[in-house]
Amino acid sequence: MSNARPLFSFWLLFPAVTMSLGWGLRGFIGGGPLGAMIPGAMVALAVALLLGRKTDLGWIAACGAVGVGFGGQMTYGQTVGLSFQPETFWWAITGFAIKGAAWGLLGGIVLGLGLTRATARWHRRDVLAGLALMIAGTWAGWKLINAPKLIYFSNRLDQPREEMWAGMIVGALLLLGWMTLRGAGRVPQRFAVWGTVGGGAGFALGAAFQALGRQTGWTPWLDWWKVMELTFGALLGAAYGWAAYRSRKVVPDGMEEQARAIPLWMALGGAALLALIGIGLEYKLEIRIGYTVAGAVLLAAVMYSGALAWQTAVTVTASAFFIDLVENKEILHGPQGWALVGIGSLAVAWAVARRTDLRTLFLVLTWCAVGVSLAKVLLPPAALKLGSVSMEAAFVAMGAAATVWAVRLTRQSE
Repeated sequence: MSNARPLFSFWLLFPAVTMSLGWGLRGFIGGGPLGAMIPGAMVALAVALLLGRKTDLGWIAACGAVGVGFGGQMTYGQTVGLSFQPETFWWAITGFAIKGAAWGLLGGIVLGLGLTRATARWHRRDVLAGLALMIAGTWAGWKLINAPKLIYFSNRLDQPREEMWAGMIVGALLLLGWMTLRGAGRVPQRFAVWGTVGGGAGFALGAAFQALGRQTGWTPWLDWWKVMELTFGALLGAAYGWAAYRSRKVVPDGMEEQARAIPLWMALGGAALLALIGIGLEYKLEIRIGYTVAGAVLLAAVMYSGALAWQTAVTVTASAFFIDLVENKEILHGPQGWALVGIGSLAVAWAVARRTDLRTLFLVLTWCAVGVSLAKVLLPPAALKLGSVSMEAAFVAMGAAATVWAVRLTRQSE
């Protein structure tokens, strides 16, 4: 059935809109790597819907969330500033192309790895070794290239930032090389190539739109930073969709292990533990590659349980943006805010533990994120500026479009 779906309207446009929405939400309800898990999980679920996958869905979603989350460690705010200056515009755009390519490369490799679990040569020990190589490579690339600022795309004169794109590239290539050597690299290679193309083009083009658009005078009703994010997400999502289309005949179906259920209390306890690991390590691990370590630990843990993989992809992601809402709204500071985080996270974990189908969990994650975004604008002090209202309207429209696609894909599969 997946072979008969129209290329543009399904394989390209659906993941493009989905990841564009996720990226816009990431920039508003959660920055950093935890925020980047939003578009990662959403595009992974979109790809699984397109491929008609029935099993390994939690693992695929976790790989998408964590894999794209890795790129959230990169800094690019000062690169944006350089793009506003005519004398440094092209240097900044080059930096965005490299950083976006690194983001799409590593995210694509890990997402591709999530889709290949049923290959004959796929072994947990090989993935664990690959993750260890990725950590080592990320540290080495950061330490040898980024830390000494040999090639630097931020501002050397104004509180210089620690970049990380070289570390991500080295770590990604070591992971891909290892999995290729172990015989499970064909699909990750395709996602790596197209992720590099889509990420590099999307981030560079989006940054150029922002730098040039700010000169038009449309700023009061159009947030050009959001234009950058939406462009990046759209092109990277389309690239992953194209990689999925090219892989639709070679991606194996999953393993029966994914269908094994665990008791509700165990799923809820696992969700709490995974949230503590993922969010806690990101906040408390005081090393530059902190989320690289945290994400690798999460993937290593959930390889052994599809139910816990779902909790990583959806519940940990949702918990992070619930925390962001509480931290950024003074009215929620205090016990009432943390009660909201606990209740919201528990509700999502319960929905995930009772998962009925892929479409349901795609919609749970999508509309929880859109709902938190609306709450961040509407809760006092309300941010009812023209630009924020138009952006929220766009989020709702994109969420509605993604919902229609998800429903149609599910009906086709049935």
